[in-house]
Amino acid sequence: MASSGIGGVTIEALCERLGLSKGSFYHHFKGMAGFRTALLEHFEERETRAFVAAVEALPLTGGAERLWALAEAVAADEAHDTLEPQVRVWASRDPVAREHLERVDRRRLEYLREQCRLVTQDADLADDVATTIYLVVVGASHVVPQVLVRDQVRLWDRLAGRSRHDLARRAPPPGGTPPRRRPARAATTAAAPPRGCAR
Repeated sequence: MASSGIGGVTIEALCERLGLSKGSFYHHFKGMAGFRTALLEHFEERETRAFVAAVEALPLTGGAERLWALAEAVAADEAHDTLEPQVRVWASRDPVAREHLERVDRRRLEYLREQCRLVTQDADLADDVATTIYLVVVGASHVVPQVLVRDQVRLWDRLAGRSRHDLARRAPPPGGTPPRRRPARAATTAAAPPRGCAR
């Protein structure tokens, strides 16, 4: 009997495509559950941690600069248009995938909010701008037909025009007080950042 896989893909089919024996597959992944976990961890590393690390490694000083560097990096990721929607569909029916995706969304939003809060003293505004940016990106991959990243960039530019104005208008003076924080609230769950949002 064929071993259950992901989206109807079986271990046998995977091994045949990769030129591996079933013994090698089980030795490396400890079965299909281990393979699923490895895929999700790879997605989290490639589509979130790697983007944040790349931006943080650049000689940038401000939150606005980091946001735009992130946008450029995301826009250049050709795999995002297909990978992100597939993982989100998977997470809609698999609790393990959902748990991983919730962590990805939480980390991306945290990073976006951190950068926006470096630009303005208004923490509520910073959080709202970060969340709106992220929701644009996530939603863009789910409408039919899908809005591709290259088109999201144009939409993000329009949205960011107003957001940059609001953030800059409320930017703290040199040596000013840190952004005020609002009480903790339920985490907002979204999906992958738009051109320029934290991944």
